[in-house]
Amino acid sequence: MKAKLKAFFQSNVFRCVTILLAIVLVSGALLSVCNDLLFVSAEERFARTLAKIYGRQVETTQLSVSAEDAVFAEGTVNAAYLTDDGNYLIQSTGNGGYSGGTVTLWTVFSCEGSKEANDFKWLGIEKVVYESDRKQSYISKIKKKFYTEFTVHNEEILAGGKFTTAAGGDDIYTLSAGASRSSAAIVNGVNTALAYFRAHVLGGEA
Repeated sequence: MKAKLKAFFQSNVFRCVTILLAIVLVSGALLSVCNDLLFVSAEERFARTLAKIYGRQVETTQLSVSAEDAVFAEGTVNAAYLTDDGNYLIQSTGNGGYSGGTVTLWTVFSCEGSKEANDFKWLGIEKVVYESDRKQSYISKIKKKFYTEFTVHNEEILAGGKFTTAAGGDDIYTLSAGASRSSAAIVNGVNTALAYFRAHVLGGEA
């Protein structure tokens, strides 16, 4: 019996098993260390998002968005915040993208004054920033100029307008920017944020 055990421990099979076990243990330890080093908390991810949008640190107060209030005809509101400069920041996902996909983005609504002081005033859309997408292969074709287009129609927005990628009609026409279905999803996302802001911040009709 002892001879058989000794032969096994000296065999190539035992050596291979030992080496494989050592590789597994070392790999597991390295993965654990890398996970700790590279882990990014939800708070840190949000702070990075704010830095991307504003270019600086921003303090926010998260607003409650109920499941019922989040769903609109053109998309869904995922989160809403009041920022320390009195603006509102809304993350929304627009439907109608290529192959049934979606685009998620952030819309900054520029405001001044406060509701508490009864001098609150909405000034329009300050910025629209891309966050992510689902199944939008040509989203890279949409340049920064397309997102800027949402910020130069504040007079029409304040008068009750919304955006469209279809020429003609009463809505604010926005060019498709080379990826028509993805552009439509972006427009739907902005319109969704706009509808939420009107209904639940201004307290009017979406």
